[in-house]
Amino acid sequence: MIKLNVWGGAGEHGRSAYLLSGSRFRLLLDCGVKKEGTGQYPLIEPEIVPQLDAVFLSHAHEDHSVAIPLLYKMGYQGEVWTTRETRAQLRKYFANWRRFVERMGEELPYDEADEQAVRYRYLEDAVVSQTWFEPIPEVKVMWGRSGHLAGSVWFGVEMEGKRIFYSGDYTSESLLLQEDCPAEVFSQVSMIRENPLFDASSSERWGAEELIAMNSGQKTGGFIASQDRITVASEASSRTLVSKVIPMKQGNFTSNEADGVGRANVASGADRAAISSVGPVDLAIVDAAYGTDQDTQADKLEQLEQAIRQTIAQGGKVLLPMPVVGRGQEIILWAQQQFPAVPITVEQGLVDGMKQLMHVPYWLREQGEHITGSSLQDEIDCFLTGRGWDLPTTTQEREQLLEQHAASLWFIPDGMMQSSLARWYYSQLSDSEENLILLTGHVAHGTFADKLLRVPDKYGVCEVRKIRYKVHQGWKDVERMLHQVPARHTVLVHAERAETDRLKEGLLRNSPSPGTVIHSLSAGDELYV
Repeated sequence: MIKLNVWGGAGEHGRSAYLLSGSRFRLLLDCGVKKEGTGQYPLIEPEIVPQLDAVFLSHAHEDHSVAIPLLYKMGYQGEVWTTRETRAQLRKYFANWRRFVERMGEELPYDEADEQAVRYRYLEDAVVSQTWFEPIPEVKVMWGRSGHLAGSVWFGVEMEGKRIFYSGDYTSESLLLQEDCPAEVFSQVSMIRENPLFDASSSERWGAEELIAMNSGQKTGGFIASQDRITVASEASSRTLVSKVIPMKQGNFTSNEADGVGRANVASGADRAAISSVGPVDLAIVDAAYGTDQDTQADKLEQLEQAIRQTIAQGGKVLLPMPVVGRGQEIILWAQQQFPAVPITVEQGLVDGMKQLMHVPYWLREQGEHITGSSLQDEIDCFLTGRGWDLPTTTQEREQLLEQHAASLWFIPDGMMQSSLARWYYSQLSDSEENLILLTGHVAHGTFADKLLRVPDKYGVCEVRKIRYKVHQGWKDVERMLHQVPARHTVLVHAERAETDRLKEGLLRNSPSPGTVIHSLSAGDELYV
């Protein structure tokens, strides 16, 4: 049996951290922060940290990575497995997080020495993608490109007879980045159940491997009766409670219907094995950041194009705040092709991100979706050398360009608009109704971008809109992943709890796989599989 502790990332957008614990091994998947207020850190249990056998990092974004030095502060002695490209990006993300905390008047809970103490191991050096290897004896791991960011990966894990899939941040619709479809790997293999946990006596001991879900908020010791079962709730820790189903009739059981499981026979060892083999995966932790949004990338691009054309037609400027690396480079190349006659200004941080892509061809598609022409490397090289866009380096140059160009596109770093540069640009554009601030990604609560979305009239008269460019999964993407990588238990993560609740309900109506269980959890919850 494996226990999943949600230290963060489920029921919220941010601080992804998922602890997998068995009888012999403890692994941690990601360890990030939530960029709200002065910053929120995972619900790390300090006594567990020195016992961790390994940490696996999916990518460099701060909501997955920048709490890792805190693990070393708490006594972690092991290694962080990630890609070389992620390691290269982490220097900037650690530095940016330090500046953010200082700007908020707070102190980091770790020192620069803890950042330096992080010991990295590189996945590419160990094995090629989509191939199993043993980072530690008796634990198998596989990785593949996730399409979210250069260097970003998903993970497959085999430990103590269980197989786990962690999607990380995943998309199959990036214009630039290649993803490795996990279905192509998991559909070709079946679980090798040699661990004693899978024999008949073990299954009886753990209630035929049925769900034991720990959900905060239930009453200690409460009993919930139904026609065929009794659910017993007992205290597991200061913030989590156990909800265990006890069979009432010999030969069948019913698990928690709220999680979408039907009835299954468990009268014999063979039946138990069948229950354990619903799919090639026992637990899937799946990126569902866009919840019930069913749009495709093509839909999003059409919406972006319409919004930009409308602003350009009325002679306005469009400000597009972007993360330093990620969707910014994709939208810049797309915009160049869609609006060849429109002046484009790109700030240095995003240009550096474009240069970075030139050095990592392994992570790129050969040909870009919705970007026509030669290879993507040629497209990027053409952008960097051919120009046709402006690169200001001083306030004076920015002012001159703002005066020179009427209808135009302005790409700046910092998607949350917290930086002084982003605030300056806003001050220049906010006094004209013809201008548009176009936000294309997640906006953390309390950030300046969030304030502009909620109360735009408080700050200026320009239009503020959010049209989400896809770098995560929505409803149809999650549904496809559930069919391609069928799992006994699937946990929906990276979105607010209310949204994953709605998504779960919608998915269950379509019955993604017989016998599967879909979970909408929160930080602090636990799950046994």
